[in-house]
Amino acid sequence: MDRRELLHAVLRGEKTDRIPCGFWNHFSADCRTGKAAVQAHLDYYAKVEPDMLKVMNEHTYRIEKPISSVSDWVGLSPLPFERTGYEEYIEEFRTLRNELPKDLPLFATIHGVLVSAYHATEEPGNFIDPNNQISRHLREDPETVFTALQSVVETLSELCRRLIEVGADGIYYAALGGEAHRFERALFERYVKPLDAAVIDNVRDMGAITIMHICKENVRLPMYEGINADVFNWAIHDCDYKLADGRKIFPGKTLLGGYDDRSGLMVDGTPEEIAERAAEIVGEAGRERLILGADCTLPDDVDIRRIKAVMRAAANL
Repeated sequence: MDRRELLHAVLRGEKTDRIPCGFWNHFSADCRTGKAAVQAHLDYYAKVEPDMLKVMNEHTYRIEKPISSVSDWVGLSPLPFERTGYEEYIEEFRTLRNELPKDLPLFATIHGVLVSAYHATEEPGNFIDPNNQISRHLREDPETVFTALQSVVETLSELCRRLIEVGADGIYYAALGGEAHRFERALFERYVKPLDAAVIDNVRDMGAITIMHICKENVRLPMYEGINADVFNWAIHDCDYKLADGRKIFPGKTLLGGYDDRSGLMVDGTPEEIAERAAEIVGEAGRERLILGADCTLPDDVDIRRIKAVMRAAANL
């Protein structure tokens, strides 16, 4: 069973000879785009030989005009694709698909609708603020902003289509907005969730795998119930919902995670402790429909030996 066959067997809920692992890390600032980004991914692959690989996306969303007030969202249309800046990412992905082994599942990173709108309207680094512009505007006039964000769904879906055409096995969709401090549940479920669900549904209609990464701490996981992704991943160490809870919230879906990404065993654990944790995760979440991984992307200085320790443990569980 090669790596692609293993992944599809896990998604079908079949018993497999080993548990796959999915770990990825950010790269340094000088390796985020272009040839340097491609080489960083190739170097990572050579060191880890992973079961699957997520390709980083450091190309942020663009819109047609500046946004400073709610009224600016009225009539927003998608940019022509050649002006989105995403063509460089597609070329990075195409190169990696050609360079890496054919059986290696490759996932393209797509930033969610809400955070894509944030990237297009404010300086990076402040999304955590519940009063950043896109969050504030959505609370002030949800109908107007929701209508405008349909254009973001359209562009992201087109980006996904083009990435699948150049060899993506699936999309790693990073959803933001479900943090407990950001929106009332009713507003989230009416105006944010449908946007994320639309991109996921579009990708599934294209025949690709969908991994939904629910980003940030203190997420209210039940608000994502019913979204039809194949795999769910969230920060179990920074919220009230563990992997066992995910089995109830996302029945029949594959779960990805188990390890903290910024502290704990992946930062300072021994191989023995890492193996013990792998067994604990399987005991908590079950062996089927499980991919061992981290809450989120690992730091760029993570010791590769710790990732390899998880992979060795997974092969024996």
